[in-house]
Amino acid sequence: MKRLTLGLAFAAALSAQSGAPPTYDYDAATPGTQAPLSPLLAGYTYRSVRTYQVAIPVLVPLQELQAALPPGYIPVATPAGSNTATIALTFFLDQRFQPAVGGQTYGPATALLATTTVMNNSLATPRMEIVFPIFETAAGEAELNAAFGPGSARTAKVNASLEEEDGKLHFKFKVKDKGIGMDIVASAVGSMDINTRSVSDPVGLPFRALNGFQGNQAFRGASQSDTLVLSAQAAKAKVDTPGDRLQMKTGSVTIVGIGPNVTFSRGVEFVIKFE
Repeated sequence: MKRLTLGLAFAAALSAQSGAPPTYDYDAATPGTQAPLSPLLAGYTYRSVRTYQVAIPVLVPLQELQAALPPGYIPVATPAGSNTATIALTFFLDQRFQPAVGGQTYGPATALLATTTVMNNSLATPRMEIVFPIFETAAGEAELNAAFGPGSARTAKVNASLEEEDGKLHFKFKVKDKGIGMDIVASAVGSMDINTRSVSDPVGLPFRALNGFQGNQAFRGASQSDTLVLSAQAAKAKVDTPGDRLQMKTGSVTIVGIGPNVTFSRGVEFVIKFE
């Protein structure tokens, strides 16, 4: 039996470093590494890297999510034709980020980023987008808001642990933001074999962080990582919240179930460019 424990906990502030965050071969500024190929990311600004990332999708009622989104942002039903939508709860471990190429690097920090897909009818030409209704970080709120727009991120108490035992990786997360009443405990178990290379260059849809009931400036993204996708049952995925309610800055939604698959990622590198 082999057991390795890594614990990452709440930190009040990030340290700034002059050097760039480490690269997993997706950094135009580092000799010998490649840049994103898509012209949508040419001259990208922000870059982040994460040692590990776990995405657990939860199903919530369409009407409840609609009430918590800005006007004109219509959540997409999943499965199609149903009365539920999916919110992906993505937990970061050991994230470092550089808001401007050549600028300071911040981190590491743990965080919870929630994403959901919407039809943005508030635009002159409506389109599908991926939006961030939740961005809870252990540290770096000011730096993230400067990068993604005001009100994008909030400081929370974020605890994460990673244990390796007998070829399995056991992830546990706790996120608490007393200011809005958020309290989440989540866990999942994956294999050590996180080794399927995944490249999205670019990601198919534009992104937009939310400032409450306002949308910040949209951006395009590209990412690459090693991934492992397991069924939620195989991953033993759990998400617990008081009363099965997921609290956001703009309201709360009921978690009615966990989506079909959990995605484990290692060596995640993500770059963005604003439109």
